[in-house]
Amino acid sequence: MLKRYWKNCMMGMVLAVLAGCGQEKPTEYEGWELVWHDEFDKDGVPDPDSWIFEEGFVRNKELQWYQSQNAECKDGFLVIEGRKERVKNPDYNADGKSWREGREFAEYTSSSVQTRGKREFLYGRFEVRAKIPVASGAWPAIWTLGIQKPWPSCGEIDIMEYYKIGGEPHILANAAWGTNRKDIPKWNSSKLPYAKFISRDPEWAAKFHVWRMDWDQEFIRLYLDDELLNEIPLSTTVNGSEGNHINPFKTPHYILLNLAMGGNGGEVDESLLPLRYEIDYVRVYQKKKEPYTAFHPGKIWEDTDGVHINAHGGGILYHNGTYYWYGEHKSEHSSSALVGVRVYSSTDLYNWKNEGVALPVMPSGSGHKIEKGCVIERPKVIYNEKTKKFVMWFHLELKGQGYAAAEYGVAESDTPVGPFRFLYASRSCPGVWPQNMSEVEIAKARSFKDFSRKGKEWKQNVIDGMCVARDMKTGQMARDMTLFVDDDGKAYHIFSSEENHTLHIAELTEDYLYHTDKYVRILPGGHNEAPAIFKKEGVYWMITSGCTGWKPNAARLSRATSIWGPWESLPNPCVGEKAELTFDSQSTYILPVEGKRDTWIFMADRWRPKNPIDARYIWLPIVFEDGKPVLKWADEWKMSE
Repeated sequence: MLKRYWKNCMMGMVLAVLAGCGQEKPTEYEGWELVWHDEFDKDGVPDPDSWIFEEGFVRNKELQWYQSQNAECKDGFLVIEGRKERVKNPDYNADGKSWREGREFAEYTSSSVQTRGKREFLYGRFEVRAKIPVASGAWPAIWTLGIQKPWPSCGEIDIMEYYKIGGEPHILANAAWGTNRKDIPKWNSSKLPYAKFISRDPEWAAKFHVWRMDWDQEFIRLYLDDELLNEIPLSTTVNGSEGNHINPFKTPHYILLNLAMGGNGGEVDESLLPLRYEIDYVRVYQKKKEPYTAFHPGKIWEDTDGVHINAHGGGILYHNGTYYWYGEHKSEHSSSALVGVRVYSSTDLYNWKNEGVALPVMPSGSGHKIEKGCVIERPKVIYNEKTKKFVMWFHLELKGQGYAAAEYGVAESDTPVGPFRFLYASRSCPGVWPQNMSEVEIAKARSFKDFSRKGKEWKQNVIDGMCVARDMKTGQMARDMTLFVDDDGKAYHIFSSEENHTLHIAELTEDYLYHTDKYVRILPGGHNEAPAIFKKEGVYWMITSGCTGWKPNAARLSRATSIWGPWESLPNPCVGEKAELTFDSQSTYILPVEGKRDTWIFMADRWRPKNPIDARYIWLPIVFEDGKPVLKWADEWKMSE
C-alpha cells in the first residue's frame, strides 16, 4: 500500500526514494497539460472506461493465451502476469491452416490491455512508468496503433519493446508503417542491447523506469529515463499504395500494454514463472493551445483545434469584422482535390478556426467537373454587395487530364463558410480578342498555321499572339489566378494563360459570375504565374512567380497606373537571404489589412510536393522603400497597433 499512501499525501511533501514507490502526482510540464491518465489506484480490474482486453491467440505466433484474468490493479499498480497455465483453444481445428486454429491448447497465459475505442490521441507526450520482466521468454511492450487501416498501414509506434535479437536481449524504440505490399511494413528502429543498461546499473531490472514519447506533426521522439533513443521524422513515414499513401502518424492512435511470451522473447524459462510486468501509471499530455500573438513564417501553423491549417494556394475575404481564409485542402500523397476547398475564420489574422469544407468535391465516378481527383488550385472568394452573394473562382483541371483543360471554375454561396454551389467551369472569352491587341497584331496572330512547340521562334510567336489565335474557339487557357475588386466595385480575374507565358486580366460582370469579354494580355512571353495584386495611391502593384514547377524562384514585381496597363516590370521585391528564391516560397495573395492604413500582408506557400499537406505558409509584411514595395524575411513579426 506504500504507493497509494504517497499519492494521497499532502502536496509538497517530500517523497521517499524507494524502488517501486510511485510519484505523489503527475509531473507538470511547462506548455503541456495533462489530458488523460491512469494511476491504477483502484484495486481490481483496469478501468473499463479506459481499457479493453485482447483475447486468445492474437499475433506473431506467440505462445500465450491472452485473457483478462492476468491483469489486475493492486496497491496502485497495474500488474500483468505471464503464467504457466493450460487453456483449451475453442477455435481448435486439427485440419486448420491458421496457427491460431492449429493449437489445441495454450500452455501459457497473459494479458494485453488497450485503449482502443476508449482513449485515442493525436499527438502529445505519452509517459509510462513501469518495471519490466527480463526473464527468458518475456516480451513486454508499450506501444500504439492507429485507428485507421489494417496493420501496418495503421502505423505502429513501439515506445518500448524488450526482446531478443540474435539470442541477445534488446530494448527497442520503433515505428512501422505501410508499403506497396500487403502486410509488409517499413521500419525505423532503434535497437539497444540490454547489456548497455545493466552495465550502467546492475540493478536496472529491479527498478521502475519511465518510457516517454513526444509526438507532434513533425517528429516522433522516444525516450527512456529522459535519454533519447530514437527520433523519427514524419516527413519519412508516408504509407505506400497499400495504405493509400496517407501518413498514419497524423491520425489518432490508441495505447497497448501487453506481456507476450515466447516468440521474440525467446524460450520460456518456466522456473522463473510467473512473469510480472508492473505499470505504475500511464499519462498523456498535450501542448497547451496558447493563442498566437505573432506570425511565424515557415513554421507549423495550427488552427484553434491544434491541427496544421490546410488552406494552400489560398486567399482572404474580409466580411463583417471577420477574415475568411480559403485554400486547397491537400492530402499527404497528392495535390489533387480529394476533399475540396477548406475555409477558416479569424478576427485577428493570427488565430484561425476551421469552418469546414466550403466547396466539396463530387464523388468518384460521378463524371462531374469537380469530381474527386480533379485539380482545384488558387481558390479566391469575393463578396458582391449588390447580389449579397459570396463568389468563388478557382483554377480547375479535370480528373485524369493533367493540365490540359486549363479552365476556371465558379461557385456561389449565401454565407462566407458555404457550402458553395458549383455553377460552371470554362475557358476564358472564346471568340474574343484582347482589348490591347491591334488589328495588325490580330492579323499576324491569325497568320499562324502551326501551333506546335518547336523552334527558336516559339517564345516570339507566343508574344505575337500565336496561343491566343490557337485558343480562339475553345477560349483562353486559365491557370494560376487571383481576383481583385477595385475601389469602384468592379472585379477582375487575373490569371496565367497561353501555356503560362502570358498573364490575362479579364473584367467580371456586375454579379461577379462571368467575364464581360473585356480582357487584356500583360507581360506577354514573361512566363509568369501565381499573381497577387494590391493598390496603393492609384498605383497597381503585382507580385508574380516564374514558372519552375514546385521549385521556388525569384519573385517578379510589376506596376501600372491602370488595371489595363501598360504594366512595367521591376526587379525582385525580396531582399536578404534566399531573396532569389522568394524565401523558398511562391506568392498566392496580397491582403490589405482592414482598418490599418498602408498595411498589406504578402501571402505565399512553401510547397512540399512529397508531402503536400505539410506545405508551409509564408506571410510577410509589405513595406515601401524608395516608393517601391519590399519584402524582408522575419522569423517572427507582428502587425503594428
